[in-house]
Amino acid sequence: MPVECSRIDQNRVIADLDRFAWDAICDWSKHTQARTHYNGIDYAELSRCFLWDKVARAIRKQTHPKRFEFEQALLDRRPIPNLPTPNPNQFKFWLKRSLTALQTWQDARSLSSKRILYVPHAHPTLQTIVRTLARTLPVVAPENAFDQIPELQTIRLPLCGDSPRLAQVNELHRGILEGLQAFAIALLPEDIVVLRAQLAQLFLRTEQIDRELSLLRPAAILVFADNHFPVQSYVLAARKHGIKSIMLQHGLDCEHYCLDEAYADVISVWGKSRLQRYQTQSSWQPEQIQVNGNPEYDSFSLPHQIDLAGCYWLWATRPHCPEKCYSPSRHPQEGIQILEALLTALARLPQARLVIKPHPLDQIDLYQSYLDEHCLADRVAISTESVRSLLPEATVVISEDSTIGLEAMFFGKIVIHAHFAASEPVLPLVQYGAALPGYSPQMLQTALQTLEQLSDTQSLAAGQRRFIQEFADYTGQAQERVTAMIRGVLDQ
Repeated sequence: MPVECSRIDQNRVIADLDRFAWDAICDWSKHTQARTHYNGIDYAELSRCFLWDKVARAIRKQTHPKRFEFEQALLDRRPIPNLPTPNPNQFKFWLKRSLTALQTWQDARSLSSKRILYVPHAHPTLQTIVRTLARTLPVVAPENAFDQIPELQTIRLPLCGDSPRLAQVNELHRGILEGLQAFAIALLPEDIVVLRAQLAQLFLRTEQIDRELSLLRPAAILVFADNHFPVQSYVLAARKHGIKSIMLQHGLDCEHYCLDEAYADVISVWGKSRLQRYQTQSSWQPEQIQVNGNPEYDSFSLPHQIDLAGCYWLWATRPHCPEKCYSPSRHPQEGIQILEALLTALARLPQARLVIKPHPLDQIDLYQSYLDEHCLADRVAISTESVRSLLPEATVVISEDSTIGLEAMFFGKIVIHAHFAASEPVLPLVQYGAALPGYSPQMLQTALQTLEQLSDTQSLAAGQRRFIQEFADYTGQAQERVTAMIRGVLDQ
């Protein structure tokens, strides 16, 4: 490894390892003769998202082999995907694929205008904007992508190919492994198998997307992200066809490095923080980046005081599963360690209750198994309700690097920033005076035990207003801004 732990202080080692992992993910293609461009699209860019977890995991195993045993046990439980296999009835599949391609072409021909906005992938953050735009513009989406938008026009998608071009899959797979070797990074054997299956799916889906856009020929596409599969394939295929891509930010920057690069032509960001990050870090600069805020927050108002009422602590988790630990400094154990600290604090405050709202991709079974054997389980609930329905009755919100911390501020809730990774937090919640620090078990427990003695809640409320303005540019007019931006692109 390029970092010697004995010569650099521990904090510097952690920062260097995280940066080193990101450099390897970005630059492996410079250390191989394998092709990375196919059919006018750069697959070195498209495959980055599949390496976020695997490169970080390979480094964790090298640097902390004993601690890695916990993660290995989780990995041993996951199913290993298989490569797509050809359809046994080749003629029948070819006929069906040809018919769906014809149907897609007919759908495209029947659209009312050539200057359509295509929304290829549904996401909750797009629902409000799509509903608004569809009333006055030709907006198209795949069948069943969005519910209850009668003005939305739909299209049937062509089928994927029956099997990937294995020569391309194998060449890219070999190139990635070869390129990472130049950084002394050897992926785990099971991750090598998973990666090959993911690359096969990447080639199949990207080929379909390329065909889809060439048939539909929209004026622009609208996506909720542009840096991971499959939406990134839409953005790069659109660029190839000269189709504008518009991306709406759907959450805060909750990871180091992964959101450094921009890919879409036009990007709507919530606040100045993401704007500056793209301007300073992205090697490819969009034609337009505009600070618009988040339309989903238009109905909120800025907090003017802290709301101390409530009947439970609310812990909104980030995902801690191995597939979501994107930096060497992140560990799947963090979620259980935070839970342990919360239970210790709970034991000291007999009237307190804890509600856990797990991220949909978090390890809920681990939390439940831990609670099943704990004496305080009767004072803890794992909720499936929406976060916004839980926030009003929370006395305090324990947030990790998550958008939930920001949303809790609109409700005037005290926020504790729980961050047990050895790296620096991504979100500067504490630096803005918007949250209390919970960077270790002791700090988290102290913050919870001193809630009732907080004397300067006005300062905390002011810090939350500063954070909201910086990271969400709240004006109550985000929807108007975003729709005007999209209309401007379509009018070009």
